[in-house]
Amino acid sequence: MKQHWDKVEETFFGIGVLEPKTNHNIGTLWRSAYILGASYMFIIGGKYNHQTSDTSKAWSKIPLYKYDDFEHFYKSLPHSTQVVGVELSDKAIPIKTFKHPPRASYLLGSEDNGLPFEIINKCHKLVSLPGKTSLNVSVTGSIVMFDRINKTGEFEF
Repeated sequence: MKQHWDKVEETFFGIGVLEPKTNHNIGTLWRSAYILGASYMFIIGGKYNHQTSDTSKAWSKIPLYKYDDFEHFYKSLPHSTQVVGVELSDKAIPIKTFKHPPRASYLLGSEDNGLPFEIINKCHKLVSLPGKTSLNVSVTGSIVMFDRINKTGEFEF
């Protein structure tokens, strides 16, 4: 049995969207998640139909989990994983100074509504991107994942 391992072996991340609005955004985020080293994708509520534009076949590389609601998602988190909400909020830490946890599930809000107050309060951490209005959900997710791999060194360029 292995007694010692690299810290990188203890780290992973997943990314997902609460009540996604469009299949296209989920497909784009899934492709970015695969390219940027995510271990999994998820959606909470809503549906996803496979996109023919997924030329990388991300669906065959990393799993997509579907949860009925936030409680289902929260109860299903891998051991010692922190929920990191991505939201424009006074409570959020700006991404410029944000320290990513070793084991994280990044939760993005739907394009129209963001994350509800009751879910924001259940997140272990909250991070925000610069700007006065929100970006497209797949763009936001891609920026957060890039920031993670850039700061943590988990991914080799």
